[in-house]
Amino acid sequence: MSENKSDAARNNYIDLLRFLFCMIIFIHHSGHVTRGSVTLLPSGGLVADAFFMLSGYYAVKHLSRVFANKDESAGSEYVKLMGHPMGYSIRYTLNKLLKALPYVAFGTVIIYILELVIMLLTGTPITLVDITTKIRDMIIELTYLPLTGIMGPIDPMNYRNTPMWFLSAMLIALPLIMYLAIKCKDAFKNYIIWFIPPMLQGWMVVKFGGVLPWQNFVGPVNSGVIRGFSSLLMGAGIYYASKALQKNKSAFTKPVIATIIELLVFVLFIINVIRGVSGYEELFSLYLVAITLAYALSGITYTARISWTPLEFLGRISLPVYCLHWGIYRWVAAAFGEKIDYLSAIAITFILCLVSSIVIMYVVKIIDSKRCGIKEKIL
Repeated sequence: MSENKSDAARNNYIDLLRFLFCMIIFIHHSGHVTRGSVTLLPSGGLVADAFFMLSGYYAVKHLSRVFANKDESAGSEYVKLMGHPMGYSIRYTLNKLLKALPYVAFGTVIIYILELVIMLLTGTPITLVDITTKIRDMIIELTYLPLTGIMGPIDPMNYRNTPMWFLSAMLIALPLIMYLAIKCKDAFKNYIIWFIPPMLQGWMVVKFGGVLPWQNFVGPVNSGVIRGFSSLLMGAGIYYASKALQKNKSAFTKPVIATIIELLVFVLFIINVIRGVSGYEELFSLYLVAITLAYALSGITYTARISWTPLEFLGRISLPVYCLHWGIYRWVAAAFGEKIDYLSAIAITFILCLVSSIVIMYVVKIIDSKRCGIKEKIL
């Protein structure tokens, strides 16, 4: 089955949405590290679920491509997938997470360095226990394992790069979702992706008062894993919904009407992010962003026709900024304290994030090109 144009071409509007989502979470977190509380975009945490949805969408899209090709030659993707479905799912997830590792490492290590600098400046004794504990916790964070429970209760005292809970939840939840998509195709496509997310999310509202908690334990399972699992499944649903929109011939799929729906729903989502929502309004907001993404990824709206190279750069830099911003915020807060105003702290942090992201992206590109050159020589 060949790809249609909307699948093959890069969707620059999705790049723009990635960057907007990143900026929302960037501003949402600013209060935590500069003023001690959130003062802007109080429901900005909802966009973490949008990132989960996009990850779920692309994972299922990847599997669909492999199934469509059905290349049964030795060593093909299809043979690997069918021969070891869980192994294949784990490798896919690890490959995604490894791409983020340089940014995660920088954003995490600078926080541990900051803690040591503060201890030195304040004359706090640094013991061997302090050093070994920090090294242990840093290794756990760099291997994406905090949400497994191995680190203990999740709080800022022992989980430094807080936004990375998102990637830790991905490590745990995404392989299982891909395995279900491979081994239980009928149940996955027709039941699991449609009914399990609202069941889990509704339970989260009843249990915790909303769908955003990521630090609570339910028996051995962290609520962040439950949140990630449900939103990743929604991403799978978005894939099939976008396909249905491509095939459907009705008023809702006409470009003008589809674009109006897409943008109107997204505006409603942004309004909720700005004013702050809780309880079932959070759940409602998740489905607003899901509808937005389903239309945006279907290729039937005018936004899918946007083609502007700078937007691709914004999409690519979103992950580095997301991984770095918490650590850089903490350095800015420690360096300037009350000497600068709140908005200036945000501006300085963003500039530092942008510069750091570009530098690390450049270094990663050089390393990748040298690695490819070494492989070519070996072959």
